[in-house]
Amino acid sequence: MSEVIYLEVDRSNQAILSYFLELPANQSRNMDYVPATSVELTYLNGLEDFVFPPGMVATLSDLEDFRKRLAANKAAATSKAQATPGKPSQKAAQAPQKAVQSSSKATPPATNNAAQANLIAALKKRRSNKK
Repeated sequence: MSEVIYLEVDRSNQAILSYFLELPANQSRNMDYVPATSVELTYLNGLEDFVFPPGMVATLSDLEDFRKRLAANKAAATSKAQATPGKPSQKAAQAPQKAVQSSSKATPPATNNAAQANLIAALKKRRSNKK
């Protein structure tokens, strides 16, 4: 899915106008051809379809910003994985224990039945006092 696609970029305003699967043999003086991946093309299409107002096109700076964010995310994920290799498994094991302790299923059914019986008796007593 990471095959190279060539984006046609207008030199005057850096607007991405089109894309090619192969580098065009006849290149124009007004256009540059920038290699990109299909993931980057999908991102740029998403910007144009869902983010930008009608008539606005993606530019080379949008592609560069996407590449910077992608590189920063990869660097952050790599540094987190190298910093604490044993910690996530310990935290994951502790989290379910807290959830089980705080759930209502920890109360035995007999206690729930007794509470329900007490509530019904109190309601009946209250109704009989109102009459």
